[in-house]
Amino acid sequence: MKKFAFLSALLLAVSFSFAQEDETGSTLEQPVRRPVETVWQQVDVGDFSDPVAFPPVRQADVIYYWTIWRTIDLREKVNHPLYFPTETRGTWRSLGQLIFDALDVMHPENTENVLPLYMDEMCTLPYSREELQGILSNVTSMPEIDLETGEAIGTQEIIIQFEPKEIISYNVKEVWYFDKQYSTFRCQILEIEPIIEYEKVNNSTSYYDEPQEDEEDVKGNLIKKRVGYIYYNELRPFLAKQEVFNVKNNAQRLSYDDLITMKRDFSSLIYKESNVYDRDIADYIANSRDQRIASEQITDKLRKFESDLWEF
Repeated sequence: MKKFAFLSALLLAVSFSFAQEDETGSTLEQPVRRPVETVWQQVDVGDFSDPVAFPPVRQADVIYYWTIWRTIDLREKVNHPLYFPTETRGTWRSLGQLIFDALDVMHPENTENVLPLYMDEMCTLPYSREELQGILSNVTSMPEIDLETGEAIGTQEIIIQFEPKEIISYNVKEVWYFDKQYSTFRCQILEIEPIIEYEKVNNSTSYYDEPQEDEEDVKGNLIKKRVGYIYYNELRPFLAKQEVFNVKNNAQRLSYDDLITMKRDFSSLIYKESNVYDRDIADYIANSRDQRIASEQITDKLRKFESDLWEF
């Protein structure tokens, strides 16, 4: 009898230990270990990395500055470390997945430690948590079919959430300035804007009949959507804690902040510079080849300015 009572108590304790909640309140099965990627104990970048602070800048020390807008196309091979992996694999996440996780769209009730998304380029008007869900989703209407007759009896709205792999480019606004206090010509990113490209379903009707202000037809059924603006300094803490794939050496640990902010190891094309008309290059140059030439001329102008500052 005592053995039976002891065995029952042991089974109850084991079942309770497997069913108990974790720190997040989830009763799902938890990982038994960290992702197995190497033969040694892998240390997360987030365990020891923080964004590197820029030196303070006084307005009186800035004798020249120029604002540049550029686009980073993730379809270019050199930018693939920002796009892949399309699905989270172990400790690896794409930049798009990192931004989606930082926005935490799936939990609108969460308002702490989340990345805000702004509706204006100056990053002064943030979207609400409810508006954020609508921005990162596409509402379509599908015909509702009668199973007996096969006839359409109405329509049904379906909400399709955008995926991080649908982010195909980023628009970046940055400032180049010369600081006479340190005698250096520096660049700092002000804001970043993800661009989503998705396919409009043929047998469905979009929530909007025509593309909105933040959307444009690319070709066929492809729609390009401007998601919103992210203040880069608010994004940097998330970038610094996520390791990026190093195409040259996996043992050299790099975070997204190292790759984008410090090393600037990406390919881009300038599509706008500061001008009195506040217009893009495409607004006054129609040919794509001439647009690229104008973009390279802006780069050369900045390079020559820095070179002409020094005398030998």
